[in-house]
Amino acid sequence: MNKQGITKADLLSKRPEELADLVINLASIVRQKDAEIETLKELQRLRTAERYVPSTEQMGYLFEELELLDSVLRNEVAETLEVTVSAHTKQVRKRLNACTAPSDTPVVDVYHNKDAEKTITVDGIVYDRIEDKIIDKLAVIPRKYVVERNHHPQYRAREVEMPKIIVGLNKAANIGGSPSLVANTIVSKFDDHLPLYRQEEIFKREGIFLSRQKLANWVITYYEQLLPFASFFKRQLYDSNLISKDETKVQVLNVKGPDGKPSKSGFMYITIGETYNPDTRRTRTLVMLDYIQGRSRDILFEDMNNYKYDGYLMTDGLTGYLSYPQEKHGVCWVHGVRRFKAILKDNPKNVQAARVVSLVAQLFKVEKELRGQLHDGNIEPNEFLALRKEQSQAIIDSVFEEVDTWRASFTPSGAMGKAIAYLDKYKNVKVNDFFHFWSKLLFFWWVMTVFYFRVMKSFWVTVRNFFSHTSRNFFLSFPENVPQVNASAVPPPGV
Repeated sequence: MNKQGITKADLLSKRPEELADLVINLASIVRQKDAEIETLKELQRLRTAERYVPSTEQMGYLFEELELLDSVLRNEVAETLEVTVSAHTKQVRKRLNACTAPSDTPVVDVYHNKDAEKTITVDGIVYDRIEDKIIDKLAVIPRKYVVERNHHPQYRAREVEMPKIIVGLNKAANIGGSPSLVANTIVSKFDDHLPLYRQEEIFKREGIFLSRQKLANWVITYYEQLLPFASFFKRQLYDSNLISKDETKVQVLNVKGPDGKPSKSGFMYITIGETYNPDTRRTRTLVMLDYIQGRSRDILFEDMNNYKYDGYLMTDGLTGYLSYPQEKHGVCWVHGVRRFKAILKDNPKNVQAARVVSLVAQLFKVEKELRGQLHDGNIEPNEFLALRKEQSQAIIDSVFEEVDTWRASFTPSGAMGKAIAYLDKYKNVKVNDFFHFWSKLLFFWWVMTVFYFRVMKSFWVTVRNFFSHTSRNFFLSFPENVPQVNASAVPPPGV
């Protein structure tokens, strides 16, 4: 076809075979142009998604990060309802109740009908009283302070002069703050983001004088009393069926490097233990944060060696972890595509990076859908594992097939080459069943994405408050998932 176009006379002069070839060529060109238009639309939607995807600290669950990108690419919208009006049908967003409370919230009745008459007359019309109009409102009762008077038995020697013995006293028992008050102070500081000086002002407004120095001393005292619990807590954690680990760089003021300045090789080391019980369909989740210096293999595996853990391990692609037995090693795909996402931020028109991110996002959809069916009891654990393995492996294979089609076009030293090299670390990590007997059903991608960054969200919001002190480790758990145990015994795995 020439650039000046084809006239009607040209078409009439062609033979049927030539006309058929012309139509086929034109159809091929149209398909090519349609594909280019769709690619440009995809890039524009991805660029918008990257710009408005919340940061890690703003998100409750990081697996949403890839899902948000993919939903924008696929033009997904929020749940809608169809409302029929007189002339047409339109879609409106589902209205949510903005004021909710747990079903067991106490109800206090407030009556406004003490002097209400049985009948009233308005503008000459008589109205009879019927049932009361009830309006529910959420109310709050200000917190109440009490003086907790603790009685400890004490003993005096009969025949000799000896100091009295008081039973049940420890360092924390002698301070003026009860465990409930100190616990509330810690939650307010680290979860509600209220520095101690603001809590001091709140106490003062409520008629209580507690200086920030006293509050800080109480927190430190209780922390020191709880330190022995760290070892017990770790024993429980390393009895879990699956351990997930990650580390993030952080500076601690009182840890100095060779130059005398705060060390830059410190890391907050996150360990999460998961044990799923198929009988109750509940998961025990334990989380521990440690401060470590460096990321050598000896440091990364120190606790695992000390507590003789040889179960399943979930990590990112850090080289130090890759020596762990492959049949028990899982990797996090959010980390796997981070470098491709960085490329998209610099060059939103990079089709290859956009394709990889979009494919990996499908892994999390598979996980979310199948896990929902598992928790609802629609499928059994063995079905869940088989379906997840089958569907996930197909997606992973497609990721590497996609990369193989254009990897030769990029140099290893470039940004795309480095992103491919990092992704290749994941190539040899198979999608394992992660299933050992009926009592040990384990997570794969879900743990890393949901809990790691949920923990990191809380950690980074309060990092300056926490590391202004000399403490270097702390531990926490999700109480709703952790069963009550006797402090002298560690529950067996699978409980």
